[in-house]
Amino acid sequence: MAYCSECTYLDLTSHDLNGKFWCETRLERHSACDLECYRFCRAYSRSSSEAESAYRYSKEHTDGSGCYLTTMLCNILEMPDDNYYLETMRKFRKNVLQKDEKYKPLLVEYDIVGPKIAEALNNDPLKYQIALKYFNEYIIPVINILRENKNDEAINLYMKMTNSLKNFYNLGNISPTTLEIESADIEKSGHGIYKVKKIAKM
Repeated sequence: MAYCSECTYLDLTSHDLNGKFWCETRLERHSACDLECYRFCRAYSRSSSEAESAYRYSKEHTDGSGCYLTTMLCNILEMPDDNYYLETMRKFRKNVLQKDEKYKPLLVEYDIVGPKIAEALNNDPLKYQIALKYFNEYIIPVINILRENKNDEAINLYMKMTNSLKNFYNLGNISPTTLEIESADIEKSGHGIYKVKKIAKM
């Protein structure tokens, strides 16, 4: 197994703000931490430090959060980070989900399973087609339902999307424990990075 960072066709001078580099054979951008594709050709003249540096650059930018929605919309479908869909969901998370303890398990699950989904999706050869399918079948409808202020209906559809992705990538056995839910900082939950709440010093 090899990564794009080791491929001669990945131009390591062409990185963008999303952690992607230009692939000269597939004529599209890829993360240096993507798994090799069928056109992989090892760059024997490239030093291991150069390949590792590119790999880390992509990891830092694509995994800055394990938010699979960001992976789907920004890294794969190449929308800007402040696109309408993400911004709407971020406001909903901040103004509704993080304000109510009953949504804490939902937020923590996203932090626990989200990075796994993001990684699996990012390494899927059919990631563009899959991202587009979920965008059309789930994300757009969720946003439309939120616009109608049908919060519970939107949450149920979002949960259906997450469960569908968990099953698709055989991640159905990954769920937050009771301790993880209780220990999480709800104000920082739902970003794809698990955060434990700080304990006040006596």
